[in-house]
Amino acid sequence: MTDEDKKYEQVLKMLRNSKPILTESDIVTEKIMRQLQEEKSKISIPELIFEYLFGWAYIGWVRRSMIAVVVVIVVLFGYQQALILRRINELSGQRIQHSSLIMTNMQDELLNKIQEYRVTGWKLPDGGKSVSEKEINELINSLNKLQVKYKDLFYLIENDPRLKKYVETRMNESNKTKH
Repeated sequence: MTDEDKKYEQVLKMLRNSKPILTESDIVTEKIMRQLQEEKSKISIPELIFEYLFGWAYIGWVRRSMIAVVVVIVVLFGYQQALILRRINELSGQRIQHSSLIMTNMQDELLNKIQEYRVTGWKLPDGGKSVSEKEINELINSLNKLQVKYKDLFYLIENDPRLKKYVETRMNESNKTKH
């Protein structure tokens, strides 16, 4: 030990041995009790209401159970959002509503080409004929009627992988024979 540590220990020993002399300790105790009661009676009504409403926060098991409830709610919210996003993705793959025209994903390319001819007024490459707006409207209306008529069939094809594959191979074969 160094000299400073020894001096420090001596000072501590002296302070421990020298206790304050209390005269009339009963009066001091009574004053302390009175001050505590006065401070307790000075609590305002809003503080009492706040203590009544949120006093449970000082209880450990209640606080932990509230945290557990919050975690469960957050997990349920996340699960619900995942379900909603999955359903939106499923719906986006089924049918698209576009300016009062219902079309499936398979017909997007055809309809885009038809709209290009309609907007730009291009001529068809084979015969060199131009397509009138009336003819395009008739084609689109007939496509819509067919879709409405056979929507259950489209639904069955989309949900059955074997049937979908069979239809796609048949369509590819028919496209090859046309060229």
